[in-house]
Amino acid sequence: MKKLTIISKDITQKQWSNFVLELNLIRKSWKPYASLELQGPGIKKIIAFGTRVGGESEREDKTER
Repeated sequence: MKKLTIISKDITQKQWSNFVLELNLIRKSWKPYASLELQGPGIKKIIAFGTRVGGESEREDKTER
């Protein structure tokens, strides 16, 4: 197992959310080659909200879980 830690002290919440979504896209594209895992506070919520298709409501997301 290899582990990478990324620390940033001067990033806004919007930049952080976009960064997490970009990492998620990388994780998806690398799926055939390696098993990657993202961990951190609020990561699942950021990805769930950021990958939602227009018109989907929060209520629909909760029923899918």
